[in-house]
Amino acid sequence: MNLRECPQHKALRLTHVNLPRRNLLRMQELGVRPGTEAVVTQHAGFGGVVINIAGSRVAVDHRSARNIEAEVLS
Repeated sequence: MNLRECPQHKALRLTHVNLPRRNLLRMQELGVRPGTEAVVTQHAGFGGVVINIAGSRVAVDHRSARNIEAEVLS
């Protein structure tokens, strides 16, 4: 499922990040890369999300959130 569909306050593992090259490096610097564990802390207006990665909050716009795949960890 993509980040927009992920439930809040559940542990996730990012599985696929399909972003334009101009955005990909910056997102990787922020920790948004396959294999990273994260938690969706907030669903923002207009489809964006705020995720927590290793204690840091990262805001992801709706277009990028659509292109980042994650799985819920049990």
